[in-house]
Amino acid sequence: MSERVVIVGGGAIGCSIAYFLSRQSADREIWVIERDPTYQKASSALSASSIRQQFSTPVCIELSQFGYEFFATCEREKTRYGAGVDLVDCGYLFLGNEQQEEALRRRSVLARSLGVNLREYTPDDLKERYPWINADDLAYAVEGLGGEGWFDGYSVMQWFRNRAREARVHFVTGEAVRYRTTRERITHVELSDGREIAGDVFVNAAGAWCAPLARSLGAELPVRARRRSAFVVSCPTPIADLPILIDTSGVYLRREQNHFLCIVSPTAEQDLDDLPLDANFAEFEEIIWPALAERISAFEALRIEHTWAGYYEYNYLDHNGLVGQMGPENSYVAAGFSGHGMMHSPGVGRGMAELLGFGEFRTIDLSSLSPARLSSGNLIVEEGVY
Repeated sequence: MSERVVIVGGGAIGCSIAYFLSRQSADREIWVIERDPTYQKASSALSASSIRQQFSTPVCIELSQFGYEFFATCEREKTRYGAGVDLVDCGYLFLGNEQQEEALRRRSVLARSLGVNLREYTPDDLKERYPWINADDLAYAVEGLGGEGWFDGYSVMQWFRNRAREARVHFVTGEAVRYRTTRERITHVELSDGREIAGDVFVNAAGAWCAPLARSLGAELPVRARRRSAFVVSCPTPIADLPILIDTSGVYLRREQNHFLCIVSPTAEQDLDDLPLDANFAEFEEIIWPALAERISAFEALRIEHTWAGYYEYNYLDHNGLVGQMGPENSYVAAGFSGHGMMHSPGVGRGMAELLGFGEFRTIDLSSLSPARLSSGNLIVEEGVY
């Protein structure tokens, strides 16, 4: 009798796990449960969908390196599959003041040790490279020279979903509300409409909504739905050769066709759980616009063209994903990636498939992301979360 794996969550992480599992063996049933098949409120579809290699933890860098390689392969194989992921190569430029310099330099040393190609700048060097930038308050800047950029998040999710469908993965529409257990094993997942889906192995990849499902097992995941507002703006003055910019204020800025996309994380006091998905214009007026106008004088004349909001599946303990076995012996989780789930979905999907299929990670060692760290206290704090 074939094993049945039930994955709760049909976003990029869940579909990636299904895709990589489907490549291992035909003697396995794979089911994916997704509550919103339109993906109108899905984090995957509403993500800024960027990828970078500049992180403070080695596992995140390794996941990004594989992610970029995977997305680049999808682009090269467009003719084979009929669609790619619209990968755009563009480095991240991190700006640091005196208080931020040490942490940025530490991250640069780590990234270089893992083969990341970087260029470091003094303020004068930066001004020469990008004449439009105000570097008066800066002490240090660093730019990625390869393996970074952005892509279409919805296309990535659909790429995984379509390849999984071709491999006969079953997709079910429904909201998973609780697990049922017998003798320390999960036997079923119950849906809000009363249906039950039986399985042998269960993976909680429900993203921003993973914690309520875990509570049905008596487990508490430190993952919450945190709103991030995105603003697409126009500027009458062209900005030449703009990298993906992370300002000292934390404002994220990149090109968006003929416009610009900007996002900032709210202050801790304003970063509340489960806020409605309405863009918070105060973040633009009070944080983004003043910061950009100070950094790039042409941005004093911005106009908002379009807005949206999406959820981070925010791990408030250490901002890193939870990947591995948790609770009953046949229970696993892959969630809590705090804004870097899209870029890391290929590596997490492959790693979880290895763990389920072979009992170990065989490519990137994801054991540092084990949920066991929640009880041991051995957290691995990712500083590079924006």
